[in-house]
Amino acid sequence: MGQEKGRERCVLVGLQMNANGRELLDWAISRVAEEGDRVVAVHVCRDSDLKTTTTLSLIEMLDDHLAAYEGFCNLKQVALVGRVSRGNSIRKILVKEAKHRDAFKVVVGANKYYSLGGSASLAKYCAKKLPPTTSVIAVQNGKVLFERVIAKPSPGGEPKPMEKADISTPRLHNVEAGIDQKEEAKDDDSLGGSVTVPVQKPAEPSLGWPLLRRRDDARKLSVVQWVMNLPNRSLSFTRLQLDLIKELNSVLSNNCSNCRWFRYDELHRSTNQFCSGNMIGKGGNSQVYRGCLANGQQVAIKLSKLSEEASTNFLLEVDIITKLEHKLIVPLIGFCIEDNTLISVYDYFPKGNLEENLHGENAKSPLPWAVRFKVAIGVAEALSYLHSGCSKPVIHRDVKSSNILLTDEFEPQVSDLGLAIWAPTNSTYLTHDDVVGTFGYLAPEYFMYGKVSDKMDVFAFGVVLLELLTGRKPIDDENPKGQESLVMWASPILERGDFMELLDPDLNENYDEVEMRRMVVAASLCITRRARLRPQMREILTLLQGEEDMEARMRCHVDASSDTLDCEDDEAYPCSSIRSHVGLALLDVEDDASLASFEQSNLGSLDEYLRDRWSRSSSFE
Repeated sequence: MGQEKGRERCVLVGLQMNANGRELLDWAISRVAEEGDRVVAVHVCRDSDLKTTTTLSLIEMLDDHLAAYEGFCNLKQVALVGRVSRGNSIRKILVKEAKHRDAFKVVVGANKYYSLGGSASLAKYCAKKLPPTTSVIAVQNGKVLFERVIAKPSPGGEPKPMEKADISTPRLHNVEAGIDQKEEAKDDDSLGGSVTVPVQKPAEPSLGWPLLRRRDDARKLSVVQWVMNLPNRSLSFTRLQLDLIKELNSVLSNNCSNCRWFRYDELHRSTNQFCSGNMIGKGGNSQVYRGCLANGQQVAIKLSKLSEEASTNFLLEVDIITKLEHKLIVPLIGFCIEDNTLISVYDYFPKGNLEENLHGENAKSPLPWAVRFKVAIGVAEALSYLHSGCSKPVIHRDVKSSNILLTDEFEPQVSDLGLAIWAPTNSTYLTHDDVVGTFGYLAPEYFMYGKVSDKMDVFAFGVVLLELLTGRKPIDDENPKGQESLVMWASPILERGDFMELLDPDLNENYDEVEMRRMVVAASLCITRRARLRPQMREILTLLQGEEDMEARMRCHVDASSDTLDCEDDEAYPCSSIRSHVGLALLDVEDDASLASFEQSNLGSLDEYLRDRWSRSSSFE
C-alpha cells in the first residue's frame, strides 16, 4: 500500500515497556513503517499503575525506552512518537487513539491471558471497531497471528478488509541527504490524560550523511550501538547493513573521490523500474541495467546480492576504486544499499566490451587493426598504473576482454574491480586458498599454488593480446580437441615462428607489421609460465609503444629462462591442495608429470627458437 504524496501516514503500535514491547516495536518499524511515516507507540496507563508510579515517571520511562530507536528512525526517515494514555481498557484506548490519528495500520501484540477470545482477541476487537480503511496486525515472536489488510478499492467503491497470511518487507533506504531531528510536543485535548513525548521527525534533505549526525541535545548513542542493543534475532540483517554503511561513509570521507550515495528511488526511476528491457548483463549473483539519471547522464547500474562476504568485497572494491584516478579506468559514480541488495553505479558505454566486439554474434564487422592495437596500448597503460602508478599498488585479478569497455572512439576502459586487492608491499606474492577469476585467463601459479601477485594480471593481459591477434576466444569448446585453450593453441605457433598462422584471418592482412611484431613479442613474454620471468606491465607498455628494443628484451628473457631451467624452481613443485582439475584441464594437462614435461619441452624449444631467431635478425622477416 503506497504512501500518498504529501500525506503523512500513521502506524500505531500498542506498546508495553518490556522485552515483548521492544520486539513488537522493532518489528513494526522494520517491517511496516516506510519513509515519511509516523510511528506512534502508545502505552496505556491504568489507574492501578499510578498507585506505584506517576505519569511523569512513565513519560520518562517511555522516553528512555524509545531512545534506542533514534538511529534506526534516522535511517528509515520515519518519525517516532511516544504516547502515554490513561484508561482502564487497553483495547478501547487503542481504538480511540487509532481513530483520532486516522491510523492506516495498527500493530499489537498477543494477549497474555487468552482463555477467552484467543491470543489475537485484542487485534480482532480493534479490527471490529476500526473503519475498514485501517489495517490491524497481531504479532507474537515476530510472526503474524492475525491480520486484516485493506484491498484496493474498486472504482467508485469503498475499500474492503481482507485477510492475508503475512506482509512483505518494505524497502530499507539508505539516503544521501541529512535528517535533522526536531522536537514536537503537542497534547490532544480530545484525549484526556494523553501525553506526547518528543518526536523524531524527518526534515528536508540537506547535504551530508545522516546516520552519525546528532543534534546537540541528542543522546550519545551511535547507530552501531543502537543495533547492538537490539535482540539478536530481531534485525541481524540491518546490523550488516549499518556496519557496511558506516564503513562506506568512512571511505568516502577519507578521499576526494566524486563517488556518492544514491537514493534507491532515483535509480529505480532511471531504469524504468529495473525493467527487463534495460538489462544489459547478468551473472551468477548480479544483474546490470542501463539507466538514465535525472541530469541525462547514461549509467550502468549493477545489482548484487548482499551477504557478509559480498559486503567485505564491496567495501574493498569501493576503498580501492575511489583512490584511483586514471582516464582509462572506469570510475565508480556512486552506490546504494537497498534491502538485501548492493547497488553500484558506473558510466555506461554503448559500444559494449571488447569481448562482444571481438567474438560477439552481433558484431557488425571485425575490429580493424588500428583499434586492436589502440586497445592493447590503453589496457597496458591502465594496468601499469594499477601496478606501479597509483599511491598503493593494486592487483586487478580479473583482467579479461569482457572487463574492457570501449568508448565511442574505441578508447579502452578497464572495469570491474570487484576482485581487486591491494598488492603486497613486503613480499613478492600472497597465497590464497580460494581461486577466483575466469578460466582461460588464470595464471598457472595462481590456480595451481594460490600465488597472487601482479604477474597474474600480466599473464591475463597476454591472453587478451592473443585474443586481439587471433580473434579467438580464450576457451572455446567448439575448437578441435587440444585447441580449446587459446594459450595452448598459440604456444606451438609461437615456437615455430609461424606468426601469419597466428593472425586473425578477418584482418585480411590489413595490419601494421611493426605493431604486430611488438604485440606478438609482448604476448609471448606475458604468457611465460614462470611468473618471475614475466616482465612488469610498465615494461610491456614500453615494448608496445616501441620505446624498448625488442631484440634486447628477448635476449634478456632467453638468458633468464636458461638460468631458471638449471635452478630449483618452487613453481615446479608438486601441486598443492588448492589445485583444481578444471584448471589443469585449461592447459590440457592430466597430471603433475605431464605438466612438468610440457613446461620443460615448450620453454626449452621456445627459447631455442628465440635465441636462434634473434641471433640472425632483429626483425620477424
